[in-house]
Amino acid sequence: MTQELRDSAPLNLKRLCLIRSVVLAGQCATTAFALQVLEWPLPTSTLGIIFACMGLITLLSWWRASQSWPVTDGEFVAHLLVDIAALTLVFYVAGGASNPFVSFFLVPICIAATTLPWRFTWLVTACAVSAYSFLLFFHDTLAPLEPHHGASTLNPHILGMWGNFAVSALLITYFVVQMATAVRGRDQALAEVREQRLQDEQLLAIATLAAGTAHELGTPLSTMRIVTDELLDDPELPEAVHRDIATLDSQLNLCKDILGRLTSTARDFSVGTTDTIRPIKFFDLLKEHWQLLRPSIHAARFDIQLPGDAMMVMDTTLEQAIINLLNNAADASPDHVALTASLQGEELVIAVEDRGDGIPAAHADKLGTPFYSTKGRGLGLGLFVSNAAANRYGGKLLWHNCSPRGSRVELRLPSAGVFVDG
Repeated sequence: MTQELRDSAPLNLKRLCLIRSVVLAGQCATTAFALQVLEWPLPTSTLGIIFACMGLITLLSWWRASQSWPVTDGEFVAHLLVDIAALTLVFYVAGGASNPFVSFFLVPICIAATTLPWRFTWLVTACAVSAYSFLLFFHDTLAPLEPHHGASTLNPHILGMWGNFAVSALLITYFVVQMATAVRGRDQALAEVREQRLQDEQLLAIATLAAGTAHELGTPLSTMRIVTDELLDDPELPEAVHRDIATLDSQLNLCKDILGRLTSTARDFSVGTTDTIRPIKFFDLLKEHWQLLRPSIHAARFDIQLPGDAMMVMDTTLEQAIINLLNNAADASPDHVALTASLQGEELVIAVEDRGDGIPAAHADKLGTPFYSTKGRGLGLGLFVSNAAANRYGGKLLWHNCSPRGSRVELRLPSAGVFVDG
């Protein structure tokens, strides 16, 4: 069952209880009318026991629907089969297939077709048709109904009713199941569109904030670079201080480059600009860029197992997505960061491993959501941006713990959307 179906199962059970209550009330009223007005010789005690049992089952079902534990497909099928069994007992003592209300067997079929997977719907349909077929041959005769259909139980009218029921049951099962499946698929697609739209809005908000921050940072960075240039030109500056100033100057240049890439990324993203590049060159440039950002990490291992003659279609969001994963791995275990890139079937798999403490089970469901971090610092945007980049390529981001320790994050992208003919 999908999450949506699991959430609707208790409500469906309550609806089934309501339908069952209406049918039960109708049966009681019809029985009373047949006894008091028509004076039919019905087995009152037997019907009373059946109705009392169904009333008790209905009350228990109402109570069950209000409980917190989930209603499974198997349990819901069991409720429908109980209804079929109850109808069979009622019709068995009240004329069998000649009873004018025998078409009530279609009710559980319709309910199953609109709420259950097809295999359970066919099970309910088979049981209903079998029950109807059983009543053709085995039932207690109800004299007032016999003259209407002739002396023989299996007269053409009775057989025609059975055939009509069987065909109706099959058509309902097939077409209603197809329509219900299509509706569920449409609802799922709409939910995915809404989720993607929400993610795009979050990304747009982050991008707007980043652009504004980049603009504001430009002036203080320029001022600091002017100061460092003046200090570097000072011949009386001690050698140790000179080296520190040179390091600071290189980091300021790196900050300037990052801001420049941020601006160009936003521009390329808005106009849909992409580039093609050899995989080896892409990962070489990515490793060089990342090591400038994390110069203290010397144990990183890159294993690229991609065809050298292929061409990758990329934009800067893909590079940033992978860098975010590498940064997370470096924060978890600076002495062990490993990246592998390979083709697995129809997917490009970029996996990043670390030897940290792993991903806490309580946090696994929240990873990839904006402004959520398990490190106690940072903005909590790294995995969110990586996940968004994966979605742009039609891929997905998966993470799990390794044994005996560490974690592995996989960026899986459809190879048809990443590679083009060289």
